[in-house]
Amino acid sequence: MNPFSNSFEKKWTFIFLFMYVLIMLPFPWYYATEYIPSFWGTPLFIFGWIFHGLVVIILIFLWWQSCKKRPEYKEFDDEE
Repeated sequence: MNPFSNSFEKKWTFIFLFMYVLIMLPFPWYYATEYIPSFWGTPLFIFGWIFHGLVVIILIFLWWQSCKKRPEYKEFDDEE
């Protein structure tokens, strides 16, 4: 099974690739060479990384939930 074998795999591959590309772009909420204060004087990029990390964890949970409903993820190789 490769990432582009069906629409389910393709959709989730593009979602996670988009999240990867988004974190690599030098937005001020992910990357800063100067101090940009945020809540309680904490640098803004700290909250950007925390928020992005939470979104990725939620997406992984949603992917896991949708995989549990698909038959191809319920088949196991018992040829050991």
